[in-house]
Amino acid sequence: MTAQPGQMLRGVRTIAAACEADPETARKVLGIHLEGPFLSHREGYRGAHPVAALRVPDIDLFDELQDASGGRIVLLTLAPERPGAPELIARASRSGVVIALGHTAADGPTIQDAVAAGAKLSTHLGNGIAAQLQRHPNPIWHQAADDALFASLIADGHHLDCATLRVLARAKGPERVILISDASPLAGLPAGTYGPWDVDPSGRIVVAGTPYPAGSNRPLATGVGNLMAAVSWPIAEVLGTVTRNPALLLGRSPPELEPGQPASLVVFRHGTPDEFILTRTVVDGVWHESAT
Repeated sequence: MTAQPGQMLRGVRTIAAACEADPETARKVLGIHLEGPFLSHREGYRGAHPVAALRVPDIDLFDELQDASGGRIVLLTLAPERPGAPELIARASRSGVVIALGHTAADGPTIQDAVAAGAKLSTHLGNGIAAQLQRHPNPIWHQAADDALFASLIADGHHLDCATLRVLARAKGPERVILISDASPLAGLPAGTYGPWDVDPSGRIVVAGTPYPAGSNRPLATGVGNLMAAVSWPIAEVLGTVTRNPALLLGRSPPELEPGQPASLVVFRHGTPDEFILTRTVVDGVWHESAT
């Protein structure tokens, strides 16, 4: 998340040091997602990102962060309307970093130019945006309509209502939807105020004193169940949004149930069309019971 450059450098160096100290950690960290600091500074569009730490796209700063991470940054979310964004999109894309559009007020031509320069994803489409928008066009519809963009969606029941989730999922289709948890460090905590964040009685996490979400308190399995309730896709297609599609976006081989493949699996109950209850997980061949 967006922070002052020194803090972000410390963050990526900490991840790099952990990976370098332990091969198992290195194997499990697929990469780093920088959500910021090159985002819209406009109220609403910036969401929970601190305005004082936001920056215009800066190739030198990105290179410094990438070097500090040991080349582990694989995903960068930025606002394509910010000065310098086209150059950073092209440069980072050529180096293998996936560029995502998010926390953006960009118009249609700007989004098209970003896609032409290499952008591949919309970060939490439908969120990270002003509460009041022009009816149409607006950044949500422009991104939803672009078949070149994957879309990550937060299907926790707080960030997107069922109808909006259904419309965005149908616009992208099962091959281009990626469910994300957007889990917050406050997930699971009781209602109250924690520094700059509020947790309301429903568990919804917001920037204190505002309606703007600040991460989720629900696991990814909840999103799978909510997507199943919103669309009529076969369960294999829904599960592809948390397995196959993220792998393809990052240029990795999709997981397979085959001899010799990693024994990291989930076991779930699926009775009614929208029921998805995680019961057990297998991580590197070791079984773990679900707490739910």
